[in-house]
Amino acid sequence: MKDRRFRGSYFSYTLLYFCSYFGMAAFNAVLSLYLTNLGKSAAETSLIVSAGGLFSLGFTPLTGILCDRTGRPRLVCGVQLILIGGLAAVFPFFHSVWILFGLNGLILGMLSATMPVSERLAGAAKFRYGTLRVWGTLGYAAGTQTAGIGFQLAPAIFFAAVGAMALLAALGYAGALDPLPQEADAAPPAREGSPLKAFLGNRSFLLYLLIGLLYAASSFSNMTYSPILLTDLGVSSAGVGTVLSLSTLVEIPLIFFSHKFMDRFSGKTLLLLTCAANTVEFLIFGLVRSAPVVIGVILAIKAVSATLFMMILLKMVTNLVPPAYVTTGLAVANTVNSLGAIVFQNLAGPLIDRTDVQTAYLLMAGLTALALLLCPFLKVSTERKVFS
Repeated sequence: MKDRRFRGSYFSYTLLYFCSYFGMAAFNAVLSLYLTNLGKSAAETSLIVSAGGLFSLGFTPLTGILCDRTGRPRLVCGVQLILIGGLAAVFPFFHSVWILFGLNGLILGMLSATMPVSERLAGAAKFRYGTLRVWGTLGYAAGTQTAGIGFQLAPAIFFAAVGAMALLAALGYAGALDPLPQEADAAPPAREGSPLKAFLGNRSFLLYLLIGLLYAASSFSNMTYSPILLTDLGVSSAGVGTVLSLSTLVEIPLIFFSHKFMDRFSGKTLLLLTCAANTVEFLIFGLVRSAPVVIGVILAIKAVSATLFMMILLKMVTNLVPPAYVTTGLAVANTVNSLGAIVFQNLAGPLIDRTDVQTAYLLMAGLTALALLLCPFLKVSTERKVFS
């Protein structure tokens, strides 16, 4: 009886979102500091930290394919989270650069791969998307804020706690409901065709991937370079942390009230607005030397546009690919976005060393402006509702 009450309950989705985002935020927040305390050089630290993005390029599409092929996304992600829990618990017991590289890659690669699936489950749940997704934001903010305190107490206990959060997230997946069989049955298999045709033969989906790559290359890099920009403008380390934490909390109303606007406007319109907002944001970052102005823009645009883009991704993929391949489509889109961010960050690093971070932001503005110019050529229906 208790199991029946848990299955499909609001609490199960709360566990899924809050714990997975808490674990990701906490792990990311202390990783560089932890490696520095171990005596790792900047080059070694960069190598180990980069493993998460590299491994996600493989795990994200593989997870999506397994979810669609088996029709059991909860099981696929639950197993991955259990593995993450074990790997996080043993992480502090190894000091070898290559072992840490592998462990970090497996932990963050698998964790990142579950994120598109959680979006898929929330979008098809009986509860409104915003009331579920908001727990991810709260978990991320809580993980960032508590990471420093937990890490100072004892690294081994901290990493074990991150592992425990992964296990609780796995429990959340166990309680969620699989949306795929019902939706897949609603569309005749003959119309859906093969996965290859669903993606490579879909020009609108390919164009969306290109727009997403350009947007993510700059927007995801903004998460890396905004602390550098603020520090360069004279903001203290404590001030940087406060600004970024507040910018994360600003997105809560946007997520919570997503049902009010996400299904009322077309994906193309929302994408145009997001690309335009980011272009303005990056131009200001590249041209203005005023810390208050930059902080104001970060609070007003940074997290809001990034979160809106994630919701647009769910909306666009849901309407661009057949229902049976939506999870794979989300995984492919997230993989392309990660690839764009990795490539740009590797190009922007030397550019910043030779010039400054503001020059990199002008280049980022150019990328989002190009994405903005491509948006009108998208052809996508808005028949399938996700957020209402």
